[in-house]
Amino acid sequence: MANEVLPPEIPHSRENTIHFFTDFIHKNQAALRGKVVADLSAGSGFIANLFLEAGATVMLYDLFPSENIFCPISCQKIDLQQPFPIQTHSVDWVICAETLEHLPNQFFFFQEVGRICKPGGNFILTTPNTSSLRSRFSQFLMESEHYTAPLPNELNAYTPWGGDDKGYFSKLFMSGILRIRTLAALQNLRIQKIYRTRYSSTSVWLLIFYPWIYYFNLKNRKRQVKNDPAHESIYHEIFSISTSMKVLLSKHMIIHFTRLAGK
Repeated sequence: MANEVLPPEIPHSRENTIHFFTDFIHKNQAALRGKVVADLSAGSGFIANLFLEAGATVMLYDLFPSENIFCPISCQKIDLQQPFPIQTHSVDWVICAETLEHLPNQFFFFQEVGRICKPGGNFILTTPNTSSLRSRFSQFLMESEHYTAPLPNELNAYTPWGGDDKGYFSKLFMSGILRIRTLAALQNLRIQKIYRTRYSSTSVWLLIFYPWIYYFNLKNRKRQVKNDPAHESIYHEIFSISTSMKVLLSKHMIIHFTRLAGK
């Protein structure tokens, strides 16, 4: 990764996400110059400002615009469960970090991302990796993301913000990689790359179950291809994702989608 010096504290951001975007923008600066970037959950504005410094045309959006402290561009208010105030097919890069897991209507969210993204454009999503072996083990034990943190209940599931009736849900709506893939594919958003993040030691230990994971996924793929050979490539993609070490071991999920031509 690039040896960028990061501020000592960046509000509303996970370290994995900050390091990923710092490295990604450093490596792709030439391709980003002049492109239109919409950060849908700008938070403190740190990530948006990285795109701005790379020469992109940046638009910042957040449910709480006043949280922007790093980017000199004004942040606009957005509710990601309502139609986005962004023109159709107008954005080259859509960014949404650490937010999907807070949204009840994720189908609508992907509809709007697919609408605003140009054909051939890109969408980068970061979210907790509930498809990791550690998270699956936690689901088995406590039906939660991590066995040290119970699932939110009615006491902490919703957080008011700013002294009014606005607020946000806690991580009550976390989705695994296959559900995210399907919601995206319905909007012509196809996975281009799943990035590896820091591995979990618990997930590595749980690799003892990998032969069973591989066997059952392979068995399902063979059955699906036999029944529907015309869509073999889709079933192969699902099998590859389900058995991917990056998915099974990484603590965090970072996915790069490309918007295909179509409606």
